[in-house]
Amino acid sequence: MEQLTDWCRHLATRVTIRPVLDLGAELTTDAYTPTVLQREQAVLTNPTCVFAHCARSARGCDLDHIEPWDPSGAGGATTSWNLAPLCRLHHRMKTHGHWTYRRLTRTRFEWTSPSGDVYDVDRTLTRRRTR
Repeated sequence: MEQLTDWCRHLATRVTIRPVLDLGAELTTDAYTPTVLQREQAVLTNPTCVFAHCARSARGCDLDHIEPWDPSGAGGATTSWNLAPLCRLHHRMKTHGHWTYRRLTRTRFEWTSPSGDVYDVDRTLTRRRTR
């Protein structure tokens, strides 16, 4: 505690206090736009775009609704499980380019190309499945 007090006494020290964020918690909002906590959870869980072979930082990515958002509540809710970071290029490819994906675990995704090729993607590598 003394060390912490010493650090905070320096004029150049900047202290930020943030709430504890459980990366496994299921955060939900009724709105289309994810909350600040949902965004932070998504970025910390998947630090890069979740598309195959993409290393773009999740901090600059869009948060994609894996299942398209539905204001009627019939599906595509804004929940932790339904959000993943996609860079703008890959977000557009998913939305307009006929790529599809689904989440298998918090950090693992299955992508399907327009031609039917399937890719398993996680934080460490991308594997193409053979047909």
